[in-house]
Amino acid sequence: MQKFIIPLLTVVMVVSIIFAGCAPATPPETPPEQPPEAPAEEPEPPPEEPEPPPEEPPTPPTVLPKPGEWTASTGATEFTFTVTVNPDGTGISNYTYEFEEFGFCGGYRVGKMTGVFTNTPPIPIHPLPSGAEFSLVHDKEVYSGEDEDPLPSIYRWIHIYWHIVIEGKFDETGTQASGTWEISSAEVHTISSFSPSPPPSSEGTVCQEGTWEASAP
Repeated sequence: MQKFIIPLLTVVMVVSIIFAGCAPATPPETPPEQPPEAPAEEPEPPPEEPEPPPEEPPTPPTVLPKPGEWTASTGATEFTFTVTVNPDGTGISNYTYEFEEFGFCGGYRVGKMTGVFTNTPPIPIHPLPSGAEFSLVHDKEVYSGEDEDPLPSIYRWIHIYWHIVIEGKFDETGTQASGTWEISSAEVHTISSFSPSPPPSSEGTVCQEGTWEASAP
């Protein structure tokens, strides 16, 4: 019996091995399909750099006016003036004017009158809103006299002012200058012999005006 069982076990084991070898194999998993790759985009060319603007010619250096006393030609023999440019050419250190038989301005006439002015510090030479580079302004009292008031026994004083305005500029060479001048008058009445403050220039009546030119000394 034992001899029969051993061959039988051997046959069973062989058959089991055969059936195990014949079992269908599990098919491998199919990987998911990948989407097709998009074609690589070509890089955009870099933007073209703008052409540099043409070079501007260098600005010539500003030439300061020559120092010294400039004598103006006003076109009016009855009014002349001078301006003095300081040594470094940056300001007007002083100026003078002269009236010769000038009038009637504000009802008053002068035979000869001179004004001399020193500016400390100098009046700067630089662009002004009017287009000029300097402006000289002076109120000159040319007359102060007593006048009888319409009311009895009351006297008043009359003060006549000449408002003088000189404006000008220098050319790019620093050797020529030009500008305008204007003389206006205003009358002020007081009950005192003391001179009052000059009236605003807007109250003046223009008596004479013109242009002037000058060359470097």
